[in-house]
Amino acid sequence: MENPVNERLKTIRTALKLSQRDFSKGIFLEQSTLARIEQGKITVNDRIIELVCSKYHVNKTYLKDGKGKMFSGNPPDIKLEQLNRIFNELNGPFQDCLIAQAKELLKVQQKQGD
Repeated sequence: MENPVNERLKTIRTALKLSQRDFSKGIFLEQSTLARIEQGKITVNDRIIELVCSKYHVNKTYLKDGKGKMFSGNPPDIKLEQLNRIFNELNGPFQDCLIAQAKELLKVQQKQGD
């Protein structure tokens, strides 16, 4: 029998448009562990609930009981977090290159808006 908490966890991950890999990385789990949780093979413990709620601004009552709104406040800006993670993994010259590329993209976007 599937655990509704497991189903809600997958629903949250899907709503955030995150892969199992990225979602699990955010809560310090192996991707395979998250997959087994989503399949109902592992029970979601309080530690995982706390991590999910803290990291992804999830309403704990929703996650545990299915009541209320999915998020407590605004969900995190996942794209910005991904960009920040990538940026921090790059060394200095590549960080500079990424910033330069972003500035050029902004110029192109602004020209399209004219």
